[in-house]
Formats: sequence, structure tokens, C-alpha cells
Amino acid sequence: MGRAKVEQNFIEEFIDDLRCMGRDSTTCDEYRTNLNEYMEYLSAGKVFSFFGVTEEVIRNYYRSIAEYGYASSTVWKKQHAVYAFYEWLREEYRILLNPCMRPMSMVKVVLPHEVPTWEKIREAYVRLHNSPRWWEQRDLMMIDLAYSCGLRRCELHRLNIEDINQDDGIIKLHGKGRKERVVPIGEKGLKNLLHYLYHVRPRFLQGGGVTNAVFVSWMKGGKRMNIRSINSAFRRLHKAYGFDRSITPHNLRHAFATDLIRNGAPVQDVSKMLGHEKLETTQIYTKLVPTDLKKHHKKYHPRG
Repeated sequence: MGRAKVEQNFIEEFIDDLRCMGRDSTTCDEYRTNLNEYMEYLSAGKVFSFFGVTEEVIRNYYRSIAEYGYASSTVWKKQHAVYAFYEWLREEYRILLNPCMRPMSMVKVVLPHEVPTWEKIREAYVRLHNSPRWWEQRDLMMIDLAYSCGLRRCELHRLNIEDINQDDGIIKLHGKGRKERVVPIGEKGLKNLLHYLYHVRPRFLQGGGVTNAVFVSWMKGGKRMNIRSINSAFRRLHKAYGFDRSITPHNLRHAFATDLIRNGAPVQDVSKMLGHEKLETTQIYTKLVPTDLKKHHKKYHPRG
């Protein structure tokens, strides 16, 4: 396989991980376009591998973008795409150090666009709970884990049988950048998960498939569901049941965080369960429930 093909594969892996994190197709396409432009810049400068760049090369690239005449937001997006790509390579242990300096931040706090309410989520629980279709029982379990434990789409995809500790009521997750964390699963969630594992999941393995994946595809004789299959499952539920479009793994994760904070959970604990590196990332959820926070402040602070 040629060098260019190998490096393009790295870019596509990075884009797939962005999808895992819930980035929409437009954003993913922007990252791909910006990274391809960066690759063209390297080739024109006789730098034939993104593994061989120096900090000086990156600075010159950043400068060339800034001087091109783009809007400041576009400049930041193009620079950030390169920074984020190298940061991903570092987290994936493909490189030792990120050669990029972080672009001058233009990022503003972005609140989630759609956070499903408990009423909308409960409708999915009620309508799918007694479904005779075992693939819908599987899909309900994905909804349950996304909402009950804050799982990302890629974490549903990567979850293995051995990651579930029934005795302690916890799940080990392989999250963003392959970083591991442990989250608790409530009593009801654990009961539903064990029912799925013992009574629903085996139906997918009748074709002789052998896998340690928790979520498996009926179309492939019991192989691990990929990201596209998970997306398809949610689209099928939207079409079949008319569920609100906010019912997706990414939005259910937002609902997990928002409802915990709304009910008084410390932001630090929510941050750990979400696997956020920075507390500031989790604090965006406090902006979704300002009324609740004021109420808690009045109730619990000695000055009222």
C-alpha cells in the first residue's frame, strides 16, 4: 500500500472517531476537506509524510492560512483540524508528541442543540419494553445504556461482555482516545442488561457467530455492530415508532448529564462519569439548568 493511501486511511479512521463522538456529517466533511488541503500543502512543500513535520512546518502552514484572506472562524477551523488530527494520533499512540501548537482559541461554549426530556425517553422505554422483535429489545438496551450511563456511540460499539462487572454493578468503558473509565449502572439498568445478555443476545448468535461484543448485528450472523449499524437502528426506531429525533446516543448522553446535574449531582462526579478531561467541558450542562441551580443554591446555601 502506497504512502498516500496509508495516510489517507489514518484520516478516515480519525473521521470515524469523530462520528463516534456524535459529530454530524457536515462537520466530518469539513475536517476531511481541511486535512486534505493540509496534505496538499505538505506535498507542495516537498514534505512527503505528515509524520515527518516539524513545529516550523506547522507554524508556516498556520501562517499561510491566516494570510490567505479567510474569515477568522474559517482560519481557526482549518488550523484546529490539523491540531485535532495530530492530537488524535498521539492519543492513539501513533506518534509520541503532537507537533502542533494549539490554535488561538475562538471556541465559544456550545450548548447541545437537542436534549431529549425524560418524558420522551420514557416513551421509548414503555413502547419498546414489550416488543416481540428481539432486535428492538437490543435497541432498547442501547438506549438504556446511553441514557443510564452516558455511553457514547463508539462506546456502545466497543463494549464487551468482560467489561461488565455484575457483582459491583459497574461497566468499564473504552472511550475517546481509547481511554478507559468505569461508570456505575443502576439496579434497574443492570437487571435489563442481564436480561438482554441471557435472553436476547443469544438469538443473534444462532448463525454460529462467536464474538465478545455486547451489541451484535442480526445481519452478520452475530458479529459486532459497527457505527453505521447503530445509526441505522436508531433511524429505524424513528421511522417505526415516530420517536422524537432527539433520541440518539449522543443526545441521550447529554440527557444523562443534564438530568444528573438537574437533580443535584456534583459536576465533578458527572465529569468523571462522562470521561471528560476538563471540568469546563462538563460545566456547559449547568447552563441548561440555571433555574434548578438557583433553586439548589437557595435551598442549600446558608445565606439562602
